[in-house]
Amino acid sequence: MTTDSNVTPKQMDAIREVVNIGAGHAATNLSQLTGLTVMISVPRIQWAVGNGPADALPPDGELVVITVPITGVSEEGGERASLLLAKTTALRMVALMLRRDPSAHQEVGALEESALMEMGNIVCAAYVGVLGTFLGKSVMIGTPEMGIGATEAIRAGAQGLVIETDFTFLDTTFEGVFVLSHTDVSFASLLAALGFGDPAPAS
Repeated sequence: MTTDSNVTPKQMDAIREVVNIGAGHAATNLSQLTGLTVMISVPRIQWAVGNGPADALPPDGELVVITVPITGVSEEGGERASLLLAKTTALRMVALMLRRDPSAHQEVGALEESALMEMGNIVCAAYVGVLGTFLGKSVMIGTPEMGIGATEAIRAGAQGLVIETDFTFLDTTFEGVFVLSHTDVSFASLLAALGFGDPAPAS
């Protein structure tokens, strides 16, 4: 993985505060949706460029990716938010949320897809909503899309703010990755809103 070393630890700490607020909102909304006590923690945040966050994603196997476009962050556009889960993790999460036997459902069917899309939509909306608050802008998300693919094929597209996200409910913790893909302009705007200047370009 290549990380832009010009994003300082102090800047990343400030971003973590924003992310933690979003995680709290997402946990509350998921709890209301499922009737379960859902907790979300953020063990690590990275700014990933180049080959993507190799160490944040499962080394092999298939990933489920729920992606939503973001509008209102910058005039240029191009921002998006994605929730990435190992396929096996996604199936176990959905089964427990739906009160089903995890061992009985090994593929993503229509019901699983609907539940995953709703979960991804809630998580993305929570993070993006907090981002809009700090930017002082009306930031909106579009219609979510879901895809399933090999880790290697997806890694290259996982660029930007990479937020390792742990979901805990029913005494089980599930590891996921949330990716907030910024343009250079919108990431600079976020840092400026947090009281920092523009990040220096990568050398």
